[in-house]
Amino acid sequence: MFIDEVKVHLRAGDGGAGCLSFRREKFIPKGGPDGGNGGRGGDVVLVCDTNQGDLEDYRWQPHRSAQNGQPGMGRMRTGFDGKHLEMRLPPGTQVLDLDTGRLVAELTEVGEHITLLEGGRGGTGNAAFKSSVNQAPRTTTPGKPGQTGSFRLVIKTIADLGLVGFPNAGKSSLTRALTSARPKVAPYPFTTLHANVGVIEYPDRHGRIHLADIPGLIEGASENRGLGHRFLKHIERCSLLVFLLDLSGAEGRKPEADYKVLDRELRLYSKVLAAKPRLVVANKMDLPASAENLARFRAKVSVPIVPISCLDGAGLPELREVLWKAVRQGSIPAAKPAKAAKARPKATFKPKLARPKPAAKTKAKPATKPKAKARAKKR
Repeated sequence: MFIDEVKVHLRAGDGGAGCLSFRREKFIPKGGPDGGNGGRGGDVVLVCDTNQGDLEDYRWQPHRSAQNGQPGMGRMRTGFDGKHLEMRLPPGTQVLDLDTGRLVAELTEVGEHITLLEGGRGGTGNAAFKSSVNQAPRTTTPGKPGQTGSFRLVIKTIADLGLVGFPNAGKSSLTRALTSARPKVAPYPFTTLHANVGVIEYPDRHGRIHLADIPGLIEGASENRGLGHRFLKHIERCSLLVFLLDLSGAEGRKPEADYKVLDRELRLYSKVLAAKPRLVVANKMDLPASAENLARFRAKVSVPIVPISCLDGAGLPELREVLWKAVRQGSIPAAKPAKAAKARPKATFKPKLARPKPAAKTKAKPATKPKAKARAKKR
């Protein structure tokens, strides 16, 4: 089980007490005081170690103490200092005060050492109090107690990329395809129960990118549905959020609806996290309905999109290139606008005007010839 949050109760070592002693040797009368000082108590030191994967060691042993300092001894001998308590923690661990919730320390660099609690100072022996007027002092001081405290240890994974998506979207499959990490893959939801970190290698560029895969989010995660928001803290340090969407619609959901749900859950968790740069990776493009869903998604959501298929590996080289440029060069591809359909000209209403009827053509009567004078009367 991956343990990313524990409560611990720590105590630094107490200082050793000073010694009350007088020199007792043959032929040396009145040897005087020779009590030594006590040793210093051990500190509680935090060490950032990449060999530690989680906080499981501290779940079952939450009470830990450093070694106390050794008391002083005769013959002016000082007690040994107490051994430090070294707590080896994974990178990205935050130490919070259990009572106030204040951030006390944070481990980000490998090999980093932070003193969390200081041990007590050792007491003073009676030899330190001798003087011309007090040649046989019997005064000593006890060691001071070490510091104590109760803390909450929280892991926030250090990664460049954070994978966000619904269960069964293919996050673990993508992690296996891009990195050497081998998270569990199975045909049922919530296969991933804890955060997985993989490394994307770029041998030709002598570089690498860390990828964090967290359990899937569902609608209502802010109300503790599914696995809730508790794993989103692992992507708070990421410089780029990768939204992995199932473009096949095999589960009866629309990709654009999934994107809106994921965006809403991020905003409910943290506005700072929701404002980070993002990239949409369209998975399962090998299925028949994916192309049509991708065209509809591009028409409704304006975000950079990289179509891939984890099954046959299509689009993975292009995705590797896009991720490198986004993380190392800070250039994220612009969203491609959807192809707009040719707009049809709007029909305009043209009123029909009544045309005047053409005047009827009147046939011109042929000019009548004047009647010939009546013929002379018949003779």
